[in-house]
Amino acid sequence: MIMRVFIAMDVKDEGSIANMLKVQREFMSLGLNVKPVSKEQLHFTLLFLGEIDSSMLERVKERLSDMIFEPVNVVYRGVGAFPSIKHPRIIWVGVDPNTRSKLTDIAKEVEDRLKPLGFKSDKQFTPHITILRVKEGNNNRARSRANVGSSDALATTIDKHSTTYFGSDTLDEIKVKKSDLMSEGPVYTDMFSINASSRLGSK
Repeated sequence: MIMRVFIAMDVKDEGSIANMLKVQREFMSLGLNVKPVSKEQLHFTLLFLGEIDSSMLERVKERLSDMIFEPVNVVYRGVGAFPSIKHPRIIWVGVDPNTRSKLTDIAKEVEDRLKPLGFKSDKQFTPHITILRVKEGNNNRARSRANVGSSDALATTIDKHSTTYFGSDTLDEIKVKKSDLMSEGPVYTDMFSINASSRLGSK
């Protein structure tokens, strides 16, 4: 069986999630064509593996099963956009510098462990939580003046929340997830997990 797989750490703190969803709704009120990420899918992607089969999944499991890491005390702070604020495709919530350093170390170890299997990130790791995806059409040259105004408001709102504090959390579990692409959006399934005491769990 071929499956689309990535490695992640889920957002857990309900207060932080509520604050993210509040800002998410603020962006949605601007009238642009955006797709919100559901509260159950808020996460940090540590490494995207792409399409693999069941045999490779077991090899990934073996490589990660004895990984030891400390729980990460996370501070959720700031909003940004990829590839840029003027031309956003992804709107995300970021973290403070200390959290960024700790998550970067974990992501590097995950990648180092999986490199022998042929997995490597194609870009520099930037810890972020996607909260909205901006759909095609918002940057069309033929867009209406109203949409131009909405796009300007989008950039202004991103800038407004560039240092907003969303909350804190403690993340102590790395998950290997399967992503099934459906018409209404991706559906994630936890395949197995590694907790901060290095005990492998399965789902």
